[in-house]
Amino acid sequence: MTDNVMSRAPLTLSDKVNRLFATVHPRSEPERTTAAVAEQVGAQLGHIVPEDQLDRLRRGEFDSAPVGSELLTAIAQCFGVSADYLITTGAAAAAIDRELELLATMRDANVASIALRGSDVDLTTMTALVRSTDQPVERP
Repeated sequence: MTDNVMSRAPLTLSDKVNRLFATVHPRSEPERTTAAVAEQVGAQLGHIVPEDQLDRLRRGEFDSAPVGSELLTAIAQCFGVSADYLITTGAAAAAIDRELELLATMRDANVASIALRGSDVDLTTMTALVRSTDQPVERP
């Protein structure tokens, strides 16, 4: 693990939910609305999920209160990530968060695809590499 990862404080539930909204969307589109996600989550669960409930979750009102794992799993599924990201605070959640950071960096640099080998990719190095693809190539 890098020093950068080890020095981070664990993300709160609201941090993680807001990261999903901010990160998991196409580059050419704005982040999804809370209302749209609430509708999709409700459809998955088979009952209405009030938009206000997700707003409160995003504001941190549930950071220190229990939230049902079914709701968190449905939110994670809406964004295409493992439910472990929202349900746990351990290594699995940290790994998913690093992947989301990399995804955002790649999306913002308009990277279409990248092949990674190994699971211990240094985020700082990868971010620098992806950002370097956005620089003009100097030709003699």
